[in-house]
Amino acid sequence: MNDPFSPITVNRLRAKNRIIRSATNDHLGNTDATISDAQIEMYDTLARNEIGTIITGHMSVDPDLGKRADIVQPSIGDDSMIKGLARIPECVKRYGALAVAQISHAGSRGIEKVDFNRLSASEIEQITEWFVDAAERAQKAGFDAVEIHAAHWYMLAGILNADLNKRTDCYGGDDRARIKIVTDIVKAVRERCGDTLGIFVKINAHNTLKAENDTDLLVSYASHLYDAGIDMLDVSGMSFAKQPRDTSCYFIEAAAAVKEALPDLTVALVGGIYSRETIERTLSVVDMASMGRTLLTQPDFIVKMRDEDLLKSRCIRCNKCFEIYKTKFERCIFGPVNSKLEDTFGDK
Repeated sequence: MNDPFSPITVNRLRAKNRIIRSATNDHLGNTDATISDAQIEMYDTLARNEIGTIITGHMSVDPDLGKRADIVQPSIGDDSMIKGLARIPECVKRYGALAVAQISHAGSRGIEKVDFNRLSASEIEQITEWFVDAAERAQKAGFDAVEIHAAHWYMLAGILNADLNKRTDCYGGDDRARIKIVTDIVKAVRERCGDTLGIFVKINAHNTLKAENDTDLLVSYASHLYDAGIDMLDVSGMSFAKQPRDTSCYFIEAAAAVKEALPDLTVALVGGIYSRETIERTLSVVDMASMGRTLLTQPDFIVKMRDEDLLKSRCIRCNKCFEIYKTKFERCIFGPVNSKLEDTFGDK
């Protein structure tokens, strides 16, 4: 088993431990798509509590702010954003953590929905270029790596889904074609940004609507991504918010299959990791343990686990964090009220 507090080298990047703060939509951004003081305060809290790698909430690569996932999603789709984005790595790296920018296109989940099946090949190529431009901006802002968001229900995940993808051109029809947009992004980012910028990809464990018996599909995608030059694969899933409360390490079998097939690829797992036992179980089969809701409710959980022998987070996987930020202005049922959420979503 990998020790949670042992360092790990991912390509040329050295993380001080095996713990990742998974990309989590904090809803704390400004409506003009810039980074807020509340977000910097959040990142400061995470970093000073010994999280080795901190991945931002997803940032939109589309220059059109109307294509964002929500009204406060940060944008990385324009050079004017670089100065504000630089506040995040400046804060995070002060404590010795790696700073990773997650870059994403909302697709059909955007404020203005985009159906990838209806896009022309040239429009897909434009979106590819937006991702590459975003990676370059992240590098200029001081981030150590980017994570290409190809999971959950956003655009890239839709393209990878064998049931949702109805395209008959070079972006649909078989495994290699569906993963093409992501491998094209990876190769172009590497060419433009060089070896010093880490390239991570977040992917769903299951890439069919039935989510059954498709481990071979995941391994196929992972193999294409590995050949394209990624540094780390972060395994998640579309169903993470629908898992029973008494389950844990939701996608561990899928992540283990990738690690077995590609032992030289750094693999992380996210979903249902909320205790010392689940961290240790995760690190018995993959390289890094990634947490979202656990660190949302207790950003100091890792320090307390290490120093106070805390065995389990207070997170009960109720998923109210996906709802109450707009009504009670809290990110967790355990509180407290966040004034930034209240300013954004409260009655005007």
